[in-house]
Amino acid sequence: MELASGPQRSFGSSPVAQPDSLDSSSGEHSSQEHQQEFSRQNQRHLALADAAAGAAAGALAKTVVSPLERVKLLMQLRHSVVELAEEGVAAGNSNSAYSNAWETAGKVWREQGFLSFWRGNSANVVRQAGNAGLNFVLMDHYRSIIRPLNALSSVDGHHSDRQHRRRNQISSFLSGGLAGGTATTVLYPFEFMRTRLAMDVGVGSTRTYPRGTMREVFCSTLQTDGMGGLYRGYGVALSGVVLYRALHLGGYDAAKSELAAYSREGEVTGFWTKFGVAQAVSLTAGTICYPIDSVRRRLMMQSGLPPGSERRYNNAIACFAKIWQREGLRGFYLGIFPNMWRSVGGAVLLVSYDEFKAMVH
Repeated sequence: MELASGPQRSFGSSPVAQPDSLDSSSGEHSSQEHQQEFSRQNQRHLALADAAAGAAAGALAKTVVSPLERVKLLMQLRHSVVELAEEGVAAGNSNSAYSNAWETAGKVWREQGFLSFWRGNSANVVRQAGNAGLNFVLMDHYRSIIRPLNALSSVDGHHSDRQHRRRNQISSFLSGGLAGGTATTVLYPFEFMRTRLAMDVGVGSTRTYPRGTMREVFCSTLQTDGMGGLYRGYGVALSGVVLYRALHLGGYDAAKSELAAYSREGEVTGFWTKFGVAQAVSLTAGTICYPIDSVRRRLMMQSGLPPGSERRYNNAIACFAKIWQREGLRGFYLGIFPNMWRSVGGAVLLVSYDEFKAMVH
């Protein structure tokens, strides 16, 4: 009986051990799923943190440079201001109103008051906060898509540090342009409202938008032009923004990557080093893309005007041609010097994003 019972115990022990093995395997599988879910949640939290950092940096930078931006807009679009037609100002007259940054600032101060330098800033903050958050989050998303494609283009899957940096630079430029284009499509009406409010040069009841609110601009434009009025100049703006963001965001990342390669620490550290890089990138991108910005804003100012003789430009190409004919190259660069000073805000935006991102992480 003892001999019989031995094999029975041995036979019986096998089925008992098998469930323990299955439990162990399922436990490990459950643990892996839990870790993957935790990793996904962590990535979502980091994305939200990036968006918050970008939004805060954008709102801060635009509020600081709002007076410069309004002076720049008044100079850039001075031929679109209604009061200039009444004063008989000729296109291209260098002695006209709003032709000099200091005179423009003084005119705004005297006639409209100190707070008018921030006219339209609420729309600008909403637009820039959303723009910055979307740009930086989408840039990382597009970069994660583009980088594997770059890796596939390598023959053996290996490349030198120089090739690696070049591929990263290409990824930065492409992802910056795609992120800028996506954000512009979503937020363009806010850019339109900001421009129209900033160009409202009246005082009190003489203002085009007496309350100075986004709602006034939105409702007024919908009544006269429909939804298309809020997207006036969108086509040329999209091409310009893709180019600008590719140079601005992509150029900043590429410059940091290049400097980091020659740095002892292996990364770019120090606020002033980052600021210097960001300033150079902002100046370069802003100057190259300024003619496109001038054209799209002139098109924006035509919303609300009846089609026909009162609208100077039928489309972006006609606008480019007429500016070149009547004003020459200078017409594309009206207000460029305040814009160069305003580029400090672009540099502050890029560096502030890095700092805010470090804080929220």
